Amino acid sequence: MTRKIFLTSVIAMGIVCGAGAARAESFPSSGYMQENKTYESAATYKNTGVYDGEVSATAEYTDTMYQIAAGTYLPAASEGVTESCPANSYCPGASNVTYNATAAQGLTSCPSSYPNSSTGASKQTQCYTACTLSVANIAHATAVTGNDYYGTGTDTCAATACENGYHVLNEIGVMDTTPLISVDYTESGDGYAYISASGNASNSNLSDAGLTENNTWASHFDYGTVYGHASCQPTDSTGLMEAFNGMQSVMNGDVTAEEYESQMTDIIGAAKAAYMADLATGMMDGSKTEYDMYEAMFIILGQDYDADYDTSSTGQYCWCQMTGYKPTDGEQSSVAAAPWVSGSDFGSADYCASYCAGDCANYLRNDRDVSRAFRAAVFGSRGALAAGTCEANEISITWTDAAPEDVAANNAGMCTYGGDIRTPVKAATIPGKTFKGWKFVKVN
Repeated sequence: MTRKIFLTSVIAMGIVCGAGAARAESFPSSGYMQENKTYESAATYKNTGVYDGEVSATAEYTDTMYQIAAGTYLPAASEGVTESCPANSYCPGASNVTYNATAAQGLTSCPSSYPNSSTGASKQTQCYTACTLSVANIAHATAVTGNDYYGTGTDTCAATACENGYHVLNEIGVMDTTPLISVDYTESGDGYAYISASGNASNSNLSDAGLTENNTWASHFDYGTVYGHASCQPTDSTGLMEAFNGMQSVMNGDVTAEEYESQMTDIIGAAKAAYMADLATGMMDGSKTEYDMYEAMFIILGQDYDADYDTSSTGQYCWCQMTGYKPTDGEQSSVAAAPWVSGSDFGSADYCASYCAGDCANYLRNDRDVSRAFRAAVFGSRGALAAGTCEANEISITWTDAAPEDVAANNAGMCTYGGDIRTPVKAATIPGKTFKGWKFVKVN
């Protein structure tokens, strides 16, 4: 602590101050005399407040202010030396705290209903309890594992057993779904237009886009024009940059894939962390490509189907959403429920407001791995299968008296448990017979 000394009582005038080795100085104007000093000719009424008798010089102190980083706390009686937040607690950090001889500072126990946390937790949302069937709410699951995190924390609940007719999906994968639109990039697809959040409009070979609202964009391809919204948000997709930077650390040899997975589990959940760690390993051994990495970033980590982002929101992170499509020789139609996809980090809300819509429009059109993956995410042509869910079993169907081409024409060769059954286009014609229908014969 900083020591300060101030004269408060009465001394006799003419007191002789002890001589020492310290260099003589003028009496401080603040009245606070420092250690081991000689104040030349300073024993006056002006400085001491007395002409004779006694006076006391009282030591005064100011509090030392300590800073506590998130994930750490200041133990009782510690003078600024922090320690990592212990398990079953969280430590959000604090500024300008003072010495406390009896109580730790910056340390809070997890709520009683979410009593657990890992060492170094910095948020209450990192407190958790074991998942239950009711909390996990995984369709068709009969047993679960993982953790349920407090509030908006990312749960890691996963199915370990399923009802009959379903199986546990043990790894995250990217599945093909029906594309919202049918467009592909070619060099001739060079037109785009946008109106920024601040109202600045730009057209590049697409003057007929018809945009009227702020934060809207259009990109032209050989087969038509894609339309969309842009939104600047104060937050990025959870774990997106941490996952990307961590993968770079793995590939640079700074951390192992196992360490990376452990670090990411609390941020994006166990299943996604395992997927990204496997992807990092694949990037190193050549079994995965840059496209696989960007695909995972945008589709597994960078999409938000539930967001209802306001296009007038402010923040440094740019998000893009497809809203419509107009074929080259057709009418424009709207697209519902396309995902918002995390795009660029512009570093400031002002830059995002100026450039986000243009980034959405132009970024889609480049023929690079990163743009192709971004395109797949924005167009909604793919979706992520989440590990630890119960997926319906696939059932192969053999149709008697049906030509293979008639089975294939209606995609009737298989079905999924609980899903639709499609029958062949027609049954074989047999002389003297009237077709009654196909009937399943159960296999014991």
